[in-house]
Amino acid sequence: MSGIESRQPRVDAIDKVTGRAVYAADVRTSDCLVALALRSPLAPARLKRIDVAVARVLPGVVDVFTHLDAPRLDWTSSSEIDALGAEGLGRAAMADSASAQPAYRPLIDDFIQFAGQWIAVVVAETIEVAREALGHIVFELDQLPFEPAAAIRPGAFFGADMQYGFGSDVETGPTSVSVSANYCTPMQLHQPMEPTATTAIWNDGRLTMYDSTQGVHATRAYVARSLGIPEDRVQVQAPFVGGGFGAKNQIWPHQALAAHLARALGRPVRLQLTRNDMAVASGHRSGTRQQVQLDADAQGHLTRLRHDSHVFTSLHGGFFEPCGLSSLMLYTARRIDVSHHVTRLPIPTPTPFRAPGETPGSFALETALDELAHATGLDPVELRLRNFAERDHYHGRDWSSNHLRDCYRIGAERIGWERRQAIPRSLRRDGCLVGLGMATTAYPAPALPAGVRLVLRHNGSLRVETSATDIGTGMRTLLAQNAASNLGIEISQISVHLGDSDLPEAPTAGRSKSTASVLPACADACRNLQSLLDATVGSGGTLLERMNKSGLPELTVEGRANGLSAGESHSFYSFGAHFAEVELDEKIGRLRVSRVVSVLDCGTILNPQLAESQIRGGVIFGLGMALMEEATRHPQTHRILNDNLADYAVPVHADIPPIDVVFLNKPDPIINDFGARGLGEIGLPGLAAALGNALFNATNRRARSVPFQFDILLGS
Repeated sequence: MSGIESRQPRVDAIDKVTGRAVYAADVRTSDCLVALALRSPLAPARLKRIDVAVARVLPGVVDVFTHLDAPRLDWTSSSEIDALGAEGLGRAAMADSASAQPAYRPLIDDFIQFAGQWIAVVVAETIEVAREALGHIVFELDQLPFEPAAAIRPGAFFGADMQYGFGSDVETGPTSVSVSANYCTPMQLHQPMEPTATTAIWNDGRLTMYDSTQGVHATRAYVARSLGIPEDRVQVQAPFVGGGFGAKNQIWPHQALAAHLARALGRPVRLQLTRNDMAVASGHRSGTRQQVQLDADAQGHLTRLRHDSHVFTSLHGGFFEPCGLSSLMLYTARRIDVSHHVTRLPIPTPTPFRAPGETPGSFALETALDELAHATGLDPVELRLRNFAERDHYHGRDWSSNHLRDCYRIGAERIGWERRQAIPRSLRRDGCLVGLGMATTAYPAPALPAGVRLVLRHNGSLRVETSATDIGTGMRTLLAQNAASNLGIEISQISVHLGDSDLPEAPTAGRSKSTASVLPACADACRNLQSLLDATVGSGGTLLERMNKSGLPELTVEGRANGLSAGESHSFYSFGAHFAEVELDEKIGRLRVSRVVSVLDCGTILNPQLAESQIRGGVIFGLGMALMEEATRHPQTHRILNDNLADYAVPVHADIPPIDVVFLNKPDPIINDFGARGLGEIGLPGLAAALGNALFNATNRRARSVPFQFDILLGS
């Protein structure tokens, strides 16, 4: 039997590695059609002319749709529908005239809002025919002039005030040292292993969708409203999702479009995004320009922390990168000023991208802190300890649990921090410069209401059901462990069924909330099952013995968890520290990350094997951010130039150093009965800064933008 805190291997591992796991694009019916889209090469523009006549008559082509066909698709723009989709996220915070306009939906009209926007969709018998047909579509565009309007200062977003001031100039006191610098992060593209796909099947007026989504209930609501039918006539299934990272966290127009196409043609339709489509049709992390000013007294205590962020969003969307979130609460200062400025551009709508806000924001903040440490002559760890936030001063609450000091201490011991020299360029190994750097990471630990259903059969097998999705984080395994531990049965007797909108509702997977939301609901269901058996046959005996005694073929119970309310008296965050060592061969500009140590305070660790995998994944994201990932746009057409895996670099096995993951494993006494907080995203914030700080320690050259440029590596 596996306990709740064991290193239980993934229960779905064999299905995944043998190909038995069925993803959205794997669903096949004998008459399923394939849809592919044609993208606009520039923006903003008007579609002057489009001719699909040749494409439409190719053998194997069933139909071709453009904006002229929106009426027969019953595909119209609606503010009510838009509010549910990706473009609706953040609109209230923006509160400008563009936020009141309909968001982007493909094939609605002749206006091209961004380069890559779909201007035609071919539906054919095979993907080869559909791809050939795209080449026969002729169109003309009139590019429109564009000048960005003044930047918008958004209001509250993600539960935080985007324009925040704390303290006063009178209270700051004397300043001995001040650092101020600009920091830049680039546009990044989602690259999950599984490209987004939707397969839509109509049967007797009901729609079944197989979709690579992180939230089946949110998808069902959006699609049902778009189709103008009740939600109970739509079923969305996502039993397996091959990575999300935010690309599948929000609802995108193509998910509903697949259903409209299937309804219009009377046949199932599979709409699978290409890698190029993923860059424009499922969001990205927008580029940022940030200015951080840190003032400190003679003892290194912060007298002022100012963090101004300039970020970008689409012409009609609402999401923007909230870079100042960590600056609001991670350190104490007599005065804190955080501001955001959002500029609308003819680009696709950005979306949450693993640890949104905290990731680019931490690069700026944690790099600036390292600059301040160097200027004051303080050790970077000591500087952070002197400005340690004993409570969440932004929200005015005590932490539910915070052992960040231990993270600093253990991380320093594990990396060998005593070897670090305060004077850069002091360490060498095998002809290379060696540097050590560190940074803090922190991430919210929310929990939302969730439900779980248990079905116990007469043979002792147990079925666990919830609509929660598993995007690779291990939810199936955690639920199986939870049920096995609570009911005293073997994991081999348990099957876990996820990602179905007909199952009890659970929150969309994202923002590190799934475990803290869903597992308490499973534990509640287990208690309810035990109580039902007690009431039916009495106590005593194993679960199977009691079930056999009942004489029933099966028993069904549900459990609920209420999550954390907005009025909680404590602030729930997870914390950690990254320590990194780098080696630089200055002659050729080759930077090698030789080691990373990440020490995390995430409460109880329910499955160390899964948890370590999550943190390593976040660290690898950070390696990509620091060393290679950067999407670029054409300055005139605004087209993404490297919207493919040949030109957009991501880390591969040879790039990955030893990653030492350490969990404090100290239960949070307030968040839930397990004492467990979320950890899906905390591995990423701060990592790029830790690498940049190590690079400075090695070279005496400061990297204030990522990915690190050759002038920093070569010293030119």
